[in-house]
Amino acid sequence: MPDRHQQEKDQFRRLFGWRGLDRFEERFQILESFLKLESHVSLAQIADQVRLDGLRVDNEFLLQCMEQLCRLGFASQVVFDRDDTILYEHRQLGVHHDHMVCTKCGAIIEFKDDDLEAFQEKLAAEYGFFMLQHKMEIYGLCGECMAQRDDLIPLSRARIGEKVEIVNVAAGRKMQMRFASMGLRTGIFVEIISSAIGGQLVIASECNRLILCAGMASKIWVRPEKGSRGVSNDGVGESCLPFFNESVPISRMATGQQGSIARVEGGHFPRRRLGKMGFQPGVLVQVISSSPGSDSIEVMVRGHRVFLSEKDASKIFVENITP
Repeated sequence: MPDRHQQEKDQFRRLFGWRGLDRFEERFQILESFLKLESHVSLAQIADQVRLDGLRVDNEFLLQCMEQLCRLGFASQVVFDRDDTILYEHRQLGVHHDHMVCTKCGAIIEFKDDDLEAFQEKLAAEYGFFMLQHKMEIYGLCGECMAQRDDLIPLSRARIGEKVEIVNVAAGRKMQMRFASMGLRTGIFVEIISSAIGGQLVIASECNRLILCAGMASKIWVRPEKGSRGVSNDGVGESCLPFFNESVPISRMATGQQGSIARVEGGHFPRRRLGKMGFQPGVLVQVISSSPGSDSIEVMVRGHRVFLSEKDASKIFVENITP
């Protein structure tokens, strides 16, 4: 890999070093910083690495440089369906790979299968189609997230595209009757269609689409169709749910707690800045370390550790918090 990176840098200098490209050395340093990052990274993460390497450039110039690296074939932009964040990865000439994306922790797994590639070419030929480029993205749960998952989970924690079986409705008689009138009863399977604004859940039940608020969805306990059997919930039932639906700011969460982001408050620019860092509604976040009197809180979001100031942490509200 180091030899490949050196080859990339040599090519960049050979192709553009003598052409009078403005701010060439700064652009070259940005390329060097980017090549140090082996995973799929956001512009903010590249900016952190650039600053760590001692270069001070504004975000507009950095974005311009990354777009240029994409045009020149040194980098590629990828946007996955789980959110609209633009990520960048190294572009290795002559090498193709596809992606598996964990919809819980955000982990991205690259894979390549020669048999699959041959089948895609064969399929295109059968339809008389000349394939120029293609990509495959598989969405689901990574092995680590599956191993940590309980057999029974609230419907609000099921992932988009998943099919689950209703096992229990932990609610009073009136609420149970309301669920029954909607066709939601134990033993049936429902499919998660999407997460709507405000934490609402769109599901499909027996060819009917239903919209449930987060509070209602958290009362319906389900078993994933292909769930993990590695972790037991120790018989947790209606009297002791390991889940609550109150929306609280990250600044009030304890170390180890995790939940999904309900909303980000503040003005347009703070929301936009935090959004670029990965803090968007529906994204899972976990508190790694938080101590009284500390001016920063370490959290895990989209598979990355981020330090938040107390002020920023108080603007990000989280729901469906687990202990």
